[in-house]
Amino acid sequence: MIYDLRTYTLKPRSVPTVEKMFAEAMPTREKYSPLGAFFHTEVGPLNQIVHIWAYENVEHMASVRAEAAADTSGMWPPKGLAAHMAIQASELIVPAPFMEDWTGPQKLGELYELRVYDMVPGTRPDVIKAWSSKIDGRRAYSPMAGCWVSAGFGGLGNKLYHLWAYDSFEHRAEIRAQTSAAGVWPSDDGSNYLRQENKLLVPASFSPLH
Repeated sequence: MIYDLRTYTLKPRSVPTVEKMFAEAMPTREKYSPLGAFFHTEVGPLNQIVHIWAYENVEHMASVRAEAAADTSGMWPPKGLAAHMAIQASELIVPAPFMEDWTGPQKLGELYELRVYDMVPGTRPDVIKAWSSKIDGRRAYSPMAGCWVSAGFGGLGNKLYHLWAYDSFEHRAEIRAQTSAAGVWPSDDGSNYLRQENKLLVPASFSPLH
């Protein structure tokens, strides 16, 4: 599987309008492939929507996107979206070995945290090994919604993406404190990372991941 992580930065105060546009257009889009998740940022870079789509491979992604854009309804992409857009970004990511592919709606939480780490070049195998050895202990505290690495030729992608589900901001703080105190997380000493960033996300009403 390959996933398309799409981040759209919108003009200020456009998020409610744009989410409504996507909600109305989603039945047309999902005739061609299912949505994985749809969020807006609550903490971090503001005025962003984040949507994630799963595909069999790059060729499947290209064919699905072309078919959806050619739908005779004219509903995809959502009508009027361009007027609210500032920046679009698309990142192709592949699941870590310990991640289960998304197969349908999942109710995991009300708040999600997406963390993105730039790994030191060449350390990807070490990072995956460290995570694999400790991930079950971490998942005992709260669900891991997803974990991916950037899709690079020959395994050269140097970004790690992980998405965690929580019930609330307070729940997130409690879980992070508990896992640290228990010594089950973080997975390593951090020496394999060059940079880390995160954003806290709220799922849209139509998000399959919620």
